Amino acid sequence: MRTSSRRWGLLSAAAAAIVGAGVIAGCGGDIEGTAQQNDSQAAEYAAEATSSSVAASSSQEAAAEREALVEQCTMFVTRAGDTIDTYNTFIDAANAEAADTGAKASAAAAALRSAADGANAATPALPPDLTGLLTDYANNYRELAAAVDSGQRGDILNTLASRGDELSDSIRAACPTS
Repeated sequence: MRTSSRRWGLLSAAAAAIVGAGVIAGCGGDIEGTAQQNDSQAAEYAAEATSSSVAASSSQEAAAEREALVEQCTMFVTRAGDTIDTYNTFIDAANAEAADTGAKASAAAAALRSAADGANAATPALPPDLTGLLTDYANNYRELAAAVDSGQRGDILNTLASRGDELSDSIRAACPTS
């Protein structure tokens, strides 16, 4: 039985080799005709490639703009907190009629002007609604600094400080969260 199995295997291998050679020979022949570009498919592919490239570029620009906006907002919040702390230190000294009230008033006015300058510096890169808020904030803080410098007390400072708080809250609300 072993001999017939071996013969069967050899015959199967020979048959497979003949069929394989026929298939390879059939695929290796020339095909008549001329290759032609499918212009409509080429145009469609080019449009898809361009659209994909534009979308990727637009997405990268939007991400960069958002990152810059988040950065500006984070700087504003930090600066505003420092400014408010300096201003509140002045108010505490003024309320206590402390000997260093003048020095603290000067520090508060300088902090308010610095915050106003920072708000104005950020505006060119921001959306219009946020730019308007920061401009109002800067103007308010300059007015508050002038009131502190001129020795104003009481209602005028409270009104300007309250307006500054409202503007700060509006700016924070308009800023994206990281």
